[in-house]
Amino acid sequence: MKIGVLYICTGKYSVFWDSFYQSSEKFFLPKEEKKYFVFTDNIEILNSNNIYVQFENSKGFPLDSLLRFDMFLTIKDQLMEMDYIYFFNSNMKFVRPVGYEILPTELNSGLAALVHPGYYNKSRYSFPYERNLNSTAYIIYNRNKNYKYFMGSLNGGKTKAYLKLIEQCSKNIHIDMKNGFMAIYHDESHLNNYLNGKDILELNPEYGFPEDSKIPFFPKIVILNKMKHAGNSFDKLPKKAYGLRLVLKLKRIYSFLIWRFQ
Repeated sequence: MKIGVLYICTGKYSVFWDSFYQSSEKFFLPKEEKKYFVFTDNIEILNSNNIYVQFENSKGFPLDSLLRFDMFLTIKDQLMEMDYIYFFNSNMKFVRPVGYEILPTELNSGLAALVHPGYYNKSRYSFPYERNLNSTAYIIYNRNKNYKYFMGSLNGGKTKAYLKLIEQCSKNIHIDMKNGFMAIYHDESHLNNYLNGKDILELNPEYGFPEDSKIPFFPKIVILNKMKHAGNSFDKLPKKAYGLRLVLKLKRIYSFLIWRFQ
């Protein structure tokens, strides 16, 4: 079995690479063949037998995240040689064995995704989906639907199914960009739109456990605290990021009001 691991560590995020790689080799399906596709601008990360480095300049927030599907499509031919493909956020670290239970079947649409640890026990009305009709990531409120909200930090599945996800999300993002619109949570909003209504292998928050969190799960994969492990690299956000955070907050208020008074 061949498993492709997608990993982006441009800019300051390269500090997490060694921790991710070493823990993945130890705990993530260690008996299976894994190939790491690393998108980075760090010249110290080198190709090896199981590491394929693709040079990628940092575009800054939020484009490094929003345009990740475009990055993946640049190596589509290599990805087609894999049986499964998984994307992991750069600041994730395996702390316990992750085995075949993470692999979806055809009954799961061939896809797997991480249930957001901040929303696993929340009402579906609080989920921060994109609610603006101007976006291709739009998801309508439906009181009778069993909603889930997936975190963008871990998703994957059977190669054919996951490549379809990548291609559609990339297409939708570029339609939004052409129309001068950006979804509320960027690539995560488009991911949720694509997964909405599909039978997904739902990975509970033990596969994406925020470090020092109090949620009732026994972690297999920890989301490392950037400030704690990367020192001054993440101490300050650029001014543009603060502005974007304010816009996101206002969008969420607008989204709630739409639901409340519809």
